[in-house]
Amino acid sequence: MRRGAVVAPLAVAALLVAACTGTSQPSTRSAPPSAVASAAGAGAAGAGAGQAGAVTSDGCAGQPPVGPLPVWARAGFNPADMAMPHVTGAAGDIVAILWETRDALHSPPLPDRGNKILWVSRVPFAAADPLIIRATLPGSTRTATVSVAGGPGPSTVDLPAPGCWTLDLSWSGHTDELQLRYVA
Repeated sequence: MRRGAVVAPLAVAALLVAACTGTSQPSTRSAPPSAVASAAGAGAAGAGAGQAGAVTSDGCAGQPPVGPLPVWARAGFNPADMAMPHVTGAAGDIVAILWETRDALHSPPLPDRGNKILWVSRVPFAAADPLIIRATLPGSTRTATVSVAGGPGPSTVDLPAPGCWTLDLSWSGHTDELQLRYVA
């Protein structure tokens, strides 16, 4: 077996291990994958923040679907068709892989577990360009902008309130949209 054929899967596996471990683990990427949210519109319009954006057509109010990842997002997973909680973008160009089957994302974040998301892009991208996330909470005035250094890859994405957030994603000239559920 060629040496390069072994090194690439090992590098991907190391990246996945870094994404799955606790918040105190260092990143294996050259740019830090942490994402910092700047919140705007601190108050929710109308009812409490727990009600805002509660139901969408993609079933955001429930748990994320758990199943095999798209074929293009399986690098480093063994077995390749293992079931993982994930949400695929509306255009099919990106997938958000979550690490818990129930209540994967929290606002505020839990003290012992980060809001870890592994972003995998189906389309080529320049690693120097960040993944920009413009998040809106339907039914409220809450918005947040998050920048993930280095583009799609491991990240921690903290949003300012629980609810079903719509994320408009852009990276290296590409765009997609998906919804993620954050619980209290």
